[in-house]
Amino acid sequence: MATFFSRSTKNVSDVNTTIYTSTSDSTIILSILVANTSTNATDINCSLLDDSDVVKSEIANTITVPISSNVDLIGNKLILSSGNKLRISTSTSGSCDLTLSFVEV
Repeated sequence: MATFFSRSTKNVSDVNTTIYTSTSDSTIILSILVANTSTNATDINCSLLDDSDVVKSEIANTITVPISSNVDLIGNKLILSSGNKLRISTSTSGSCDLTLSFVEV
């Protein structure tokens, strides 16, 4: 049976931080919503890593989030295998909040 989840991270760091590690063989990422809470535009980076911490792909590479705006980093669903991770960082520490929505099947 599918279980829906939502996780939030306040004040995303400028250091690569793992925001999610899949524990299911079929995790479906529905949304990675990033909101700029600062008074300046900021850049966001997000990577997909395998279970050995090797970058499989860049989901977002220096995507600018304007002042008082938000950006959804994926335009469609993203499937993760067990052990896959999502890592994120911003150009200015504490400038963004993040909400991750996903389904574990």
